[in-house]
Amino acid sequence: MSVDWAFRTLILAAQDAPLARQIAETLAGAAGAGMWISGLSADGAEPATHYVSTGRITPEFAAMCPVATWEWQQADPEVAGAWVQTGYEPGNAAMVAAGCAAAEVPLAVTEAQVEAIYGRSDVTQQEPFEAFARLGLAIVQREALK
Repeated sequence: MSVDWAFRTLILAAQDAPLARQIAETLAGAAGAGMWISGLSADGAEPATHYVSTGRITPEFAAMCPVATWEWQQADPEVAGAWVQTGYEPGNAAMVAAGCAAAEVPLAVTEAQVEAIYGRSDVTQQEPFEAFARLGLAIVQREALK
């Protein structure tokens, strides 16, 4: 039996990353560990304002997450183009909260908390650097260890 994994770039506000990490690990176990560890900011300097996780996720995990579709539109080559959102699927915050409550090691998270995270997130099928450019974000470059 094959699983149709879904590609996603999931960008969260920094304030949401700790809870989102707990949720992902609660729902997906080891597969959800290590998500949202790469920081982003407008200029690539600390502190991170956002965190990104990108790659293939299970269809079940994808069904819980919102996803937006964006297209670059430029009708006139003389005029700057713009990103236009052409689709949106809201995700299922109730499923996330219920899944966390039913987990082997339950996590107390409410549907409202998940909806708040969704409201501050950017989840797309875009490649990460395309999403970063659309949002005006860059990977945070930490100082080299001395």
